[in-house]
Amino acid sequence: MQGLTGKRVLVVGASGDIGHAVLAILSRSPAKIGAHYHKNGTLKHLMQHGRIGNAQAKLYKADLVTQKKCHALVDNFVKWAGGIDALVQLSGNVSRPINWDLLSQKDWLTDINVNLSGPFFLAQQAMFHMRKASGGRIILTSTASAKHGGGAQSMAYGVAKAGIECLTKGLAREGASHGILVNAIAPGFIATQFHSKRMRKNSTALKKRAAQVPLGRAGRPEDIANLIIYLLSAGGDFVTGECIAVSGGDWL
Repeated sequence: MQGLTGKRVLVVGASGDIGHAVLAILSRSPAKIGAHYHKNGTLKHLMQHGRIGNAQAKLYKADLVTQKKCHALVDNFVKWAGGIDALVQLSGNVSRPINWDLLSQKDWLTDINVNLSGPFFLAQQAMFHMRKASGGRIILTSTASAKHGGGAQSMAYGVAKAGIECLTKGLAREGASHGILVNAIAPGFIATQFHSKRMRKNSTALKKRAAQVPLGRAGRPEDIANLIIYLLSAGGDFVTGECIAVSGGDWL
């Protein structure tokens, strides 16, 4: 947590399991947190009188389907917080979990837009503000399976997440001279509602998949959140341009 006190952090896609875990840790120290969500309003019960734990907080509901809307989210947070020290992008989706050969053009473009274009536009505007302040941190979200061709029922998602890795390195190179560190996390099989609800996996399938992980279990949202906090803290002061897998040893 060293170095996070008083920081202004925008968490995009904060209503998911990993987002909740990130907010729980960030809220332990005084900070200004922007918590974004799209349709899932579960964040509301976490906030009391404009605070989440020890942190001052504000909710932002937005559908990030265009450059204009992505830029507006960042600008609105900056206006409220007085600046932006960190952007944590956790947003992502699979339009329809169907086999790749049945994927329509609309579904393909939607998944590319949500999982690659949106994160780029968010980072684009965050870096605009961070350059004026001479520094900041950006953390994007890939997936560990991107290096292995993704999944047959989430092909566009996997392709977009592979693009995140290229984007991370490119933005890290551009941001370095301005003190902006850009990294990505690549979660493996994590026990979240994404698998049970969005990908429609039953308990038997989930247990079978977890058993394939060398460490013998699915990852926890806290496993991802802890790495994010490390990269935001003083521990990540000399780390940029990296895409770090948190997968329990999958594909070893």
